[in-house]
Amino acid sequence: MQPLPAIITIDLDPMLRIGPLTLSWHGLTTAAGLVVAVALASRWAGRGGLDRDRILDLAVIATLAGMAGARLLYLVEQQPADLLRPAAWIGGQGFSFYGGLIGGGIAAGLYARRRRLGLRYLDALALGLPLGMAVGRLGDVVNGEHFGPPSDLPWAIRNANPAAVVPSTMVAYHPGGLYEIVLALAMAPIVWWIARRVRTPGAVLWSVVGLYGAGRFAMFFYRSDSETIAVGLNAAQFVSVAVVAVAVAGTWWTSNRGGRTWSARATVPGSGQ
Repeated sequence: MQPLPAIITIDLDPMLRIGPLTLSWHGLTTAAGLVVAVALASRWAGRGGLDRDRILDLAVIATLAGMAGARLLYLVEQQPADLLRPAAWIGGQGFSFYGGLIGGGIAAGLYARRRRLGLRYLDALALGLPLGMAVGRLGDVVNGEHFGPPSDLPWAIRNANPAAVVPSTMVAYHPGGLYEIVLALAMAPIVWWIARRVRTPGAVLWSVVGLYGAGRFAMFFYRSDSETIAVGLNAAQFVSVAVVAVAVAGTWWTSNRGGRTWSARATVPGSGQ
């Protein structure tokens, strides 16, 4: 079989071997993405007079809860029978980013509310998320994960390494991992503009959630790793619709009540107050 024309060809082993060490590109880039996200959140929070230690606490809680949520939603969507097998809950492969977003977001929100930190802390955490996602998804591109149908578009990717997870190393596919990176990079300047211009607590948080949900809804027309359910839409797109609805509801809530029900101790990052 001849490979479809593609400008981008990747021939990297998903596992990086350095002497006696064997590391996963996916794990490395995910860890690097977390560092980038937390560093940006901490820097922005410091400029606004927020407690950077609390930002780190939120990041740790969101990460741990996000890992659990990512695994749980993946099992619900892809391997529901394994929900009855506790041995399959921990370890193994397969995580849903939406599960991580939902699980981590809920845990961080509960912690922030209990500590009366104010929505500005969640805004700071959300601010670093787009660039963190862009870095973290690099491992997906190396692995060939989240591929779509075969394609001859200039940005189609052929993962030539035999260890890649694509069906065929001789075919170029719509690169779901690359689309995730492009979406995250497109979100970043919009979110930063909102952070500087909109003073309503929660504005950054719900902007990130809404933009990501809308972007993924469109993206999954070009990815084939989620099962079609009804009216031509797949499971991930229905979750995307729900995520956007939550963002709209959250924006209304924080604009009308949320900003007054949480502690007002936090100042506005970048405002000089």
